[in-house]
Amino acid sequence: MITRPSSTTELTQLMSEIFLNRQNKVTKISDESVVNAIFYAVAKVAQKAEKDIAITESRLFPDNAYGEYLDNIAKTFGIDSRKGASGSSAYIRLFAVEGTEYLKTENTFSGNSGVIFELSEDVIVGPTGIAYAKVRSQDVGSKTNIDPFGISNVNPAPTGHQSVLNEYAAIGGRDLEQDELFRQRIKNNPNIVSKSTISQLIQLYQTINSNVLDVVKEGIGDDGRLVLALVPQNGADFSQTELADILEQSADYVSITDLKQFGESFEIKLKNIDWETIDIDFRIDLLDNTDPDIVRKNIQVALNKLVDFRFWSVTKKVEHTDLLTIIKNIDGVSYVPEMFFTPKTDLSISETRLPRFRGFIMRDMEGNVISDSNNVLNPIFYPNK
Repeated sequence: MITRPSSTTELTQLMSEIFLNRQNKVTKISDESVVNAIFYAVAKVAQKAEKDIAITESRLFPDNAYGEYLDNIAKTFGIDSRKGASGSSAYIRLFAVEGTEYLKTENTFSGNSGVIFELSEDVIVGPTGIAYAKVRSQDVGSKTNIDPFGISNVNPAPTGHQSVLNEYAAIGGRDLEQDELFRQRIKNNPNIVSKSTISQLIQLYQTINSNVLDVVKEGIGDDGRLVLALVPQNGADFSQTELADILEQSADYVSITDLKQFGESFEIKLKNIDWETIDIDFRIDLLDNTDPDIVRKNIQVALNKLVDFRFWSVTKKVEHTDLLTIIKNIDGVSYVPEMFFTPKTDLSISETRLPRFRGFIMRDMEGNVISDSNNVLNPIFYPNK
């Protein structure tokens, strides 16, 4: 905030100092004197003036605004209002016989919360008997942010299926666009007139599909077309239908060189961003009377703040020591041995990828997987080594 409202004491002292420096008739101002009362009255008026100035600034500058003031700024400058609710996304770990197939159009996943998730693409379990799959919620809202192990059922269960769970919480579900993202969109909105730039395409695609967060240029593909990767607000991949709709509806606003040639495909190719998945495996010693479920949730919340793909910069990297330090500093954690911590090195993230936590295995000091209170996690599928 540009204007910082001062306290009444600060303003009174400031006026007293100026008054004493500008004349020599009065040399002392006592607390209950007439002069001090006058200065105090003026200070109260000045304080209210500073408050009104600060409020006005919050209605003019996005950096100083929040809540309804951000909504008013967007309305004043003709910017789309807050985007509506969106669903969550997560990685699930599938345990099944080799060759077991999970179909995007047939199999859905759920748990005790009642939220139903669908696959982003078909999955076939390999010879290891384990496969990670990306899912997105069918419903929308913050209620779709499911805790770890909140996804435990598949319907219908294919032949060969053994177990399913989400080691990491489902994230990205929201009721309304948060202040941080709304503020960022307001500040970047003038880029809509920056023709033939990535910034213009971001604003254009966000207008067409509210789940678009960013656009990453990946270069020229094998077919000679410009490849652009879309970053979703909630981490859920766009369907091929959604990508085609964005491309079609943006045709009237892009450069003529990016349009269809001779009735064939666009010169621009849209795809989903590639994720740099992070799997965490560690041993932990908890304090007495500590609930492992609460510790697990708090660790994942803290890790999400460190690696938030919505505000990720290409200059960053995921440092091994940062991950370990975050886990050690969680309430209820006594000790985390570094020698059993994975990943063991810093992770450099490619400029065309974004980090995302996928696996999360918490073990006791003997290497046994710490189960959850609802017995959804079956440690039998996890080897000690």
